[in-house]
Amino acid sequence: MKMWKVGFLGYCGAVLYLSSMSPSQLPYDGVAISDKVLHVLEYALMGILAWGAFGRSASGFPWGLLTFCVCFGIGDECFQDWLDHARSPDVWDAAADAVGAFIGLLLSMVFWKR
Repeated sequence: MKMWKVGFLGYCGAVLYLSSMSPSQLPYDGVAISDKVLHVLEYALMGILAWGAFGRSASGFPWGLLTFCVCFGIGDECFQDWLDHARSPDVWDAAADAVGAFIGLLLSMVFWKR
């Protein structure tokens, strides 16, 4: 379980690192994928990692983990605004983050073997 916690914390750090980049520094591979889809995928992975690190022994839906991921997403949006790298916070990005975290946690609960 310790490995999951390290992975989860490392992933949170990577999300903040990417958020600190200006738009011109972000990797771009030419594929046109909606920004919101990327946010959902990013936070679905965060939900899966959160479940692996902290939720496997929980019974019922892990509302605390979802709350953490949602607050992290909101904080991440604010972080982008504070850095002033021509990136601005978007409430719909935060909403996509919340949906992604919910999906990741739900999938983990359904498919993870205890």
